[in-house]
Amino acid sequence: MNAGVPAASNVSARILRALRKREPLRRFLCALCPAVEAAGGQPWIVGGFLRDLVEGSPGGDLDLMVTGVGHDRLGRLLRRLPAKRLGIRRIVHAGKTFPVYKVYAPWSDGEIDVAPPRCKRTKEAGDGERRGATGNAEAWEDASLRDFTMNSILFRIRAQQGRLLGDLLDPFDGTGDLRRRRIRGVGNPSDRFREDPLRILRAIRQKNERPGFSIERDTWNALMREAESFPGSLPGERILAELSRSLSANPVGTVADLHRSGILARLLPEIPDWGSGPLARTKRRYRVLEETVRRPIPELLLLAALLADLAEREGGEHGIHLPRTERAARRLHFPRPRDVVRILADLLRLARLRGSVIPNAQAEAIFSRRKSPEGLLALYSAARRAASRRETDFRTLLRKAARTPWLLSGDKLLAMGVPAGPQVEEILLQVREATLTGSISNRDEARDLAASLLAGEGTAPSVHRGRNSSRRMSRSPIRE
Repeated sequence: MNAGVPAASNVSARILRALRKREPLRRFLCALCPAVEAAGGQPWIVGGFLRDLVEGSPGGDLDLMVTGVGHDRLGRLLRRLPAKRLGIRRIVHAGKTFPVYKVYAPWSDGEIDVAPPRCKRTKEAGDGERRGATGNAEAWEDASLRDFTMNSILFRIRAQQGRLLGDLLDPFDGTGDLRRRRIRGVGNPSDRFREDPLRILRAIRQKNERPGFSIERDTWNALMREAESFPGSLPGERILAELSRSLSANPVGTVADLHRSGILARLLPEIPDWGSGPLARTKRRYRVLEETVRRPIPELLLLAALLADLAEREGGEHGIHLPRTERAARRLHFPRPRDVVRILADLLRLARLRGSVIPNAQAEAIFSRRKSPEGLLALYSAARRAASRRETDFRTLLRKAARTPWLLSGDKLLAMGVPAGPQVEEILLQVREATLTGSISNRDEARDLAASLLAGEGTAPSVHRGRNSSRRMSRSPIRE
């Protein structure tokens, strides 16, 4: 991701080149800057868009800060821009803690955030003389309240005769930290984490999104101290957003950092002994998924792999019902928590097939409930290999099942006098098992087997011999 961060003197040129290449964005900024300056204000590019450009990556959503203009006046100013000419579809007021105007335009990858600076005064902004030297105390103060130095970089933007110009303001050496590949808190990192505890997860996420980055020592120590009271009153939706992004970028590194900081045990207190096996298995599951599933790993598998040890513990106690696992998924605000629980329950069912007399038919039934078997196959393989257990070759079974027609239907059983109810499914599965293992091969044999099972004469299909059954007893398609 990091393409080499130039010295601060060259950063401005890199930013301006990137902005000039985006013609609709250039037109928008060339209209906004004079309007803001005429109102006595100054526009700044801030946030991740600027950070990405500094790193040499394409910028994402654009964030603008406007100093010297009140919030209400800023809204009026934005709405006076020539929307049709600039391609602006709508402007929406949003935000509670930090009010922001969101500008929507079809040429932007996402909405453009335009906001006044944060107003809280802090001593960390530096003394008045230093702030005055930057030319804008408000901008310095805003930078002092941001989470990490790489997000505190500011770029003062202006337009002259249709051309963009600008200057870099980097009061906390964010460009230097990007060059050093480190994540460092602004000012006193403990204060930053206390202002918003979600920054604890954000530090871990931003580290894992950037190969080769580390969290600076003082920032890490502050993170561990503040993590003792995590998550506090943080909304689960915000926690999930950071957790999911971090897992998607680097699941093994994320789990390791969560454990080392003590957060993993707080996110999943249902597993109190993370250091005695579950951690190693969780990391191995993610490694296998990274090897077998195309990146990025689907969110369902990412989240299910995190709860797999909890599901196995609970499954051992209470069968296939997983209420504790579902409660954990809901507490963490997993999207579609029942889907996570279903795939984990199916994972347990697959692991228990060796004790079944109809393993092939049951395996086929488990996979048939899914639009595609690939996700469950990948999770099964990851779970078995992570626990150093042998895998069953379900792919061979599924290929054979796809080629093998059903010899008996539920309607036929009902016509034979089997009463509607669970017995229909039981007989169908036993007939299907005999079909998949080769014990029977035609409809007459299937009806004979069903009749014997209905009469109580049959047992497991592997010992049934219908018409022509003296020919063979084929090996099960399930192989290890």
